[in-house]
Amino acid sequence: MSPLNLDKRLMAHLTWQEFDQRVKENYIFILTVGAIEQHGLHLPIGFDYLMGHEVALELANRYPAVVMPPLQYGYRSQATVGGGDQFPGTTCIGAQALIATVRDILEELLRHGVRRIVVNNSHLENHNFLVEGIELARRDINLEERGCKILLTGWGNFVQDDTLDALFNGKFPGWDPEHAAVIETSAMLAIHPEYVDMSKLPDESCPRYPKYSIFPTPPDVVTKNGALAPAKGTTLEKGKRILQDVFNGYAEAFKTEFGL
Repeated sequence: MSPLNLDKRLMAHLTWQEFDQRVKENYIFILTVGAIEQHGLHLPIGFDYLMGHEVALELANRYPAVVMPPLQYGYRSQATVGGGDQFPGTTCIGAQALIATVRDILEELLRHGVRRIVVNNSHLENHNFLVEGIELARRDINLEERGCKILLTGWGNFVQDDTLDALFNGKFPGWDPEHAAVIETSAMLAIHPEYVDMSKLPDESCPRYPKYSIFPTPPDVVTKNGALAPAKGTTLEKGKRILQDVFNGYAEAFKTEFGL
């Protein structure tokens, strides 16, 4: 921290001169995109952006990187992925708003001369719209001519199959029904335990989990607490193993794509 208690990992805490210097030094700029979405009774509704932001901050400890203000709002929560929008507090934006916002931010970064960008997705439902925002920015600004590269990824992408097998004894249910369950809870416990209320871990599963979407959402495809699977198996040790995979994955990506 600086003498003024400013965190110089954060773009919002930089002066314009400090920002410009980091651009000239070819820093990575990390834009986290999350969601405001219920995560059971044991995790905050800001989990997605909070988790992604914590990961970005740690990346800035390890690499020359600037952590941009995260996009806290994300695309609509889907019932069989995030519990849907029927829970109080879940506050989403539509596809066009997300696409346009990401496009504009990326074009502004490129206008400033940034050449290495990571779009750090922390909400499954965002993915396709982030792709579209990136593609539209590419149509407007030629990345190849500017020597620019944009990575779209997220912390969950890097959790290895052997880790999932070990955590679930070979019975990993898949990422969609793991909403607010063992993986997310353990990972947050390891990176920012203050956000986890261990006294309220859910211990129930959805009455049914269809392989399709239903509109309006019937009550039996979502648990009453909001988690889609039990989180009773949450441990700090599991969280540490998950985060080891996560940061190893980013390290490999940054080495391969950015030469770091």
